[in-house]
Amino acid sequence: MSRISSKKLVGQIIKSLLHLYTKNEAKAIAYRCLDLGWDCSATDILMEKPVEISDEWESKLGRLHSGEPLQYVMGFEFFRDRKFMVSPDTLIPRPETEELITKILPLIEKQHRVLDVGTGSGCIAVSLGIETDAAVFAWDISEGALEIAKKNAKLLGAQVDFQCQDVFEWEHTKDTWDFIVSNPPYVLDQEKNEMSPNVLDFEPHVALFVPDREPLKFYQTLGDFAWSRLNPGGWLAVEINRAYGLETEKLLRQIGFSTTELHQDFHGNDRFVLAQK
Repeated sequence: MSRISSKKLVGQIIKSLLHLYTKNEAKAIAYRCLDLGWDCSATDILMEKPVEISDEWESKLGRLHSGEPLQYVMGFEFFRDRKFMVSPDTLIPRPETEELITKILPLIEKQHRVLDVGTGSGCIAVSLGIETDAAVFAWDISEGALEIAKKNAKLLGAQVDFQCQDVFEWEHTKDTWDFIVSNPPYVLDQEKNEMSPNVLDFEPHVALFVPDREPLKFYQTLGDFAWSRLNPGGWLAVEINRAYGLETEKLLRQIGFSTTELHQDFHGNDRFVLAQK
C-alpha cells in the first residue's frame, strides 16, 4: 500500500487516461475516482489531502487505463439517484433513459400491468417498481443481465417479476399489458466508427447494435407485440436512435397506433416515441 497526495493521484490518473479520453473527460473520471475511493472532495484535492492506494485500487486504476469504463470497474452506476449494480452483461444506464421514466410516470396508474422489454440492469423496471404502484414485469434474453437486475430489485426494495423471454417470440405469450416500455438496441453497425473504445470493447453488443439494413427491426416487433397485447388505451414507450424519430413514429402509425408522440432529450435530439392503442 502506497501513500500519495490526492492532487498528485488525480494528475496521475488524468495522464493515464489521455490516450482514451479528452482532458476534461479524464479529469471528471479522476475526480470521481477520488470521490468514490477515498471520499475526497474537490477542496480535499486542492488541499492535497493524503490518500493510501491499496492493492485493490492499484488493480482498479489499471483497469481504467486499459479502457474499462469506471462504472464496470466500480460495479455500479447511479440512476435516478439510486445505486444500481452493473456488469459487462448489462449496459451502463444513461441519463436519457432517466428522462424516459420521467415522461411516462404520469401515464402509469395504480392497477396497471407494466412490462419492461430488454431490462438489462433493471434500471427502468426497478425505478417504476419503486416510483409507481403498478405491477411491474421485466424481460431479457440474458441470464447474466437478469441476475444483476434481480439483485438490484432486492437491494432497492422493488417488486418486479423478471422473466427470461425473447420479445421476438412474443406470440408464445398470452399476457396482456397496460404499458410496455423498452430501450432496445438501436445503434447501427456503421455507427461503431463514431463510438469510443470504452463502449465498443466492454459494453454488450447484443444490447447496443442493429444491422444497418434493419434499423427499425426491434421497433417493428415491439409495435406488433404492443398492438396485439396492450389493453385498450394502453401505451408503448420506446427510446430510439435520434436519426429515426419520424420513421419510428410513422412505423407505429402504420401498425395501427392512432396517437403517437415524438419527444426530444435534454440535448434536443429525437429520443423517445410514445404510442397509445
